[in-house]
Amino acid sequence: MGLGRDELLDMHDRCAATRQRILNAAAQALPQAQVIRIADQLGLPENSEWAQVPEDDLAFVLDLAVHDARPGRARAIDHAARQQMRHAQGEKALVARALETSWFSVFRVLGLHPEAGLIVEDAMLGGEAWVLDGLLERLSEPNTLLAARLGRVQGFAMTSGVVATLGTTMLNGLRLAVSASGLAAAEMMAEPRVAMLAYRQAIGLGVQDLLGRG
Repeated sequence: MGLGRDELLDMHDRCAATRQRILNAAAQALPQAQVIRIADQLGLPENSEWAQVPEDDLAFVLDLAVHDARPGRARAIDHAARQQMRHAQGEKALVARALETSWFSVFRVLGLHPEAGLIVEDAMLGGEAWVLDGLLERLSEPNTLLAARLGRVQGFAMTSGVVATLGTTMLNGLRLAVSASGLAAAEMMAEPRVAMLAYRQAIGLGVQDLLGRG
């Protein structure tokens, strides 16, 4: 991209701040009943004040809720992203579009990108992506499996804010499920139940998500 490492990480921080504003707007528009329903499906306590739900676990709930496709209605993330795109240009509009078009999958860390961030392989759908994220770069070793939504911004991709670490058993189980379903891998991974399963395992194992990096 012609930028130095510090400039790239500064760009990520700006994009992450925009991402958080859009996610906050999407979350604020959610019906409480929808959030409680998803929390229950994840095995978390139903509590209208969320006092008993750890912040990290609540992040998984909100990620699922804002990307939840309700019959006949746009997803909350789509509405919030389009509102942002009406009033913003440049990086902010690119981030909004990235959130709207993000895809969920399991990604294997291949190694460090020579400029900044990580190179990951989409273990379910194929292909590689450059993920610009300083924290993931520091915490993720090669061959780490990450369940996440990625959205392409401009040459690089960024997460939707929540990342769960998985084991090879989970990856193999997903591959078997795709094979048994008769569906294309992309269609299967778009099923909300797949992200639900990955996040539920992460919560059950006490795996910390990485929400709030900016």
